[in-house]
Amino acid sequence: MQPELGWVFFSTYNEHCACPTRVVETQLSEIDPSQVTAISVSDHNLRKIGAGIALGIKNVLKAPDRIKVGDETLFVRSYSIFSSDSAMPIGYMVIVTNKIHCQELEKFTPSAVLRLVHSAVSKNSDLEQGFRELKLKTRQVLKMTALGLSAGEIADVLHLTSRGVDYHLSLAKQKVGAINKPNLIFEAKNLGWV
Repeated sequence: MQPELGWVFFSTYNEHCACPTRVVETQLSEIDPSQVTAISVSDHNLRKIGAGIALGIKNVLKAPDRIKVGDETLFVRSYSIFSSDSAMPIGYMVIVTNKIHCQELEKFTPSAVLRLVHSAVSKNSDLEQGFRELKLKTRQVLKMTALGLSAGEIADVLHLTSRGVDYHLSLAKQKVGAINKPNLIFEAKNLGWV
């Protein structure tokens, strides 16, 4: 079961532009997967939904306002987010809910969507700051893991034990709230850590 109400924010190449100021309701099919550079979610359970949308997987899209995840149909509203100095979207916000709470989607105003976008962006800013707070060894282990090195290979290069490598990966997982190593690498890439 998905959360009562959640969101998925897709950053684009234009995210570096000024602060989000304008919201335009759009269709899921209008999200350009080639422009998506990172995904932020309000709940880890929404990662699969975000990946399906970002990859443009058509069987996820059941209708303009619905997506299919396993046996469950979820209701969505999607928005393009712009800054005042950009004609291209700086991101896309998709609000997701189950059938029981689908009426809440109607209550979303542009200012409510902007608040969600600001929370997604500030969450990423806090996590980016968190990377600088990690120990140097932890940052090195994370980068080497993202490059595909095994724990044994990383241990040899950094003069650690395999258990030491696991310790540093555990610290990094805690920092981003990752649930496993692939999720850690996904989150680290989204945040620009690796």
